Amino acid sequence: MSTNALIKVESLPGVGLYKHHDGYPEATLPWLEKFNKKFTERRGKDPQYKFAQLIRSSAFDQKEFRLAPSRESGWGVVCGDEWVCHYEYVLKDDGTVKIQE
Repeated sequence: MSTNALIKVESLPGVGLYKHHDGYPEATLPWLEKFNKKFTERRGKDPQYKFAQLIRSSAFDQKEFRLAPSRESGWGVVCGDEWVCHYEYVLKDDGTVKIQE
């Protein structure tokens, strides 16, 4: 059984990035913290760009953070608030990451 997660951007309601494998904090939080801190320092809030660059980061930073390399499964863009996952991460506008279990 996998430990899935949903990653959201604070100022972009109703959409999220679904991560099917290794969604627990030890595997996911270092990647999200580095990504959100750097993005916020360089670009500010900009939620649409943050979400797009988060998706790109899952590929660019795959080796550094041991993210799932599959091109066919393991990741998805989801709409709506009905999704229930083991973990939910919110990329805050101030560059931090909030975890909801």
